[in-house]
Amino acid sequence: MRTLFYTIHPKQNSFSFAMANKYKEISEEKNFKVEMLDLYRDENQQPFFTYENANELVVTKEMKYYQNSISNADEIVFVFPYWWGSMPAILKNFFDWNLSKGFAFKYVNSRPKGLLQGKTVKIFTTTGAPHFIYMLTGANRRLKNMFKEQIIEFCGMKLTECNIFGGVDTSAKNTAKILSKIK
Repeated sequence: MRTLFYTIHPKQNSFSFAMANKYKEISEEKNFKVEMLDLYRDENQQPFFTYENANELVVTKEMKYYQNSISNADEIVFVFPYWWGSMPAILKNFFDWNLSKGFAFKYVNSRPKGLLQGKTVKIFTTTGAPHFIYMLTGANRRLKNMFKEQIIEFCGMKLTECNIFGGVDTSAKNTAKILSKIK
């Protein structure tokens, strides 16, 4: 089993990295081959995706690098903070560049067909406000459905976990409890 981690947080000693490292440790105990990529510090960081990028379909060396990593993975794990009701912009930019037509999906009779069959995806994200706030407002459901239906399944993959941990703040009062839930 090959697990590919994308850790998306501008602060290296963030709780996102603690969650990623915990899951990495568990994966390695199961003898999984693990690759961790940090979108904020990776040497293959991509510029902002533009209209011209979408229409020219130029494959860059960075795209080849990330798409090769995705191709070689059985399981892909995204770990990020839940900001402004969504993912960090750098992750959206990553999707725009790398989950491209011809690699991640194609259209057959005007319908999308996912090309990344057999891959599973797990999401670990944190919020500052308590979990129940996001449940009451429907924000958790929206985030999960956006990832599941509009990104992951669209590309032929399967979402196996969407973990949204609330109440994570700088006091770190509930972080040990959250880390114990990561299996």
